[in-house]
Amino acid sequence: SGIYLMALPGGEILLGPGVNSIISKDLGVTWEVGPALPSGRILSLKNETFLLQDALARPVDGVGRFALRWKRFSSFEAMISGEEQSWSESPVRVARWTFLTADNDVQIRHLGMGQHLVELEDGTLLSATAGNFEGDTSPIVGFVPTSGQKWFKYRTYLIASNNGGSSWEYLSTVAYDGMTGQESFCEPALINLGGGELLVVMRTGRFSPMYQTRSLDGGRTWQKPMSTHVLGLSPQIVLLPSGILVCSFGWRPLKYQYSNGRKDERGPYPAAARDYQKRYLKDVGISDPSAAAGDYVMVSRDKGQTWDPPRQIAPPLTSGYTLLLATGQDTALVLSSRLTLPGKSLENVSRIWENKWSEWKEKVVILREVRQISLKQ
Repeated sequence: SGIYLMALPGGEILLGPGVNSIISKDLGVTWEVGPALPSGRILSLKNETFLLQDALARPVDGVGRFALRWKRFSSFEAMISGEEQSWSESPVRVARWTFLTADNDVQIRHLGMGQHLVELEDGTLLSATAGNFEGDTSPIVGFVPTSGQKWFKYRTYLIASNNGGSSWEYLSTVAYDGMTGQESFCEPALINLGGGELLVVMRTGRFSPMYQTRSLDGGRTWQKPMSTHVLGLSPQIVLLPSGILVCSFGWRPLKYQYSNGRKDERGPYPAAARDYQKRYLKDVGISDPSAAAGDYVMVSRDKGQTWDPPRQIAPPLTSGYTLLLATGQDTALVLSSRLTLPGKSLENVSRIWENKWSEWKEKVVILREVRQISLKQ
């Protein structure tokens, strides 16, 4: 959705971007209209400047070559002041990159820069993203193309900048095998644990477990991805000052498409549900993932080596895409996006999702829910 939670220098919390951004001065209890925030990826650098990037890098001449727009601001106040500042462009090079196909059968020729930007101790900037490289031809089942394109399982990889964002290059493949999950390794959450240690947690499908992998050399090489044994979409991770890792995520129930009043078993949700029962039921241990849908939080006290059992914080129907922000020594905020329909109960919305979503999806109203997570001993 392009929204994000940000902690301001004065301790306020901002939910943006755009003219409808809102601000909280009491850790999310109440909210009021806040300053306009620019769209894009924002990184607060160690030298107290702010880097603003476009979410997508546009293709230029040559396969795997892109240009990324960016601006640098001397302070947060300068970023929101509305001062006119021209965009710079950085070259981005990912040699084996190839286009991919979106869920709506549209070919994507821009490079997604990833949701999470990380700055290492030496100033290196890292971004984890997902897509296809040449030779990635393991199919994603459940999609019926109308334009001749095909859907291939994703790989997660890192791109890096050693000059403050002035140029970017492919660094390493975080995870790829063409087999794991229904979609394989995508929607990565990247966290810097310090001393060259990085952790990435990734989605692998609609009904397959999140996987994680670790680097001990600043992202140049990665350990074998391992299942977290937990279902989830678009994991979000923060490292609290106490050393506790918090991960938020969610997933949606099974959804059928209907044709002439009959359930269509060919779609991506039914295909994923069948694959779950065949390959991941024992690993995850939930007999009916649809019944357990919603948003969740889980925590780790040993840098992600082990995770406590996940706790549901929001029942369906949510988008499954959360936002997460550390707010204190052992506290965090989690934002959920609830799918609502005017005049319909939660139960009715869930039934419509299952049976008649194509008729109602244009009437959806997104309700943002914010919850505080406390991990005090």
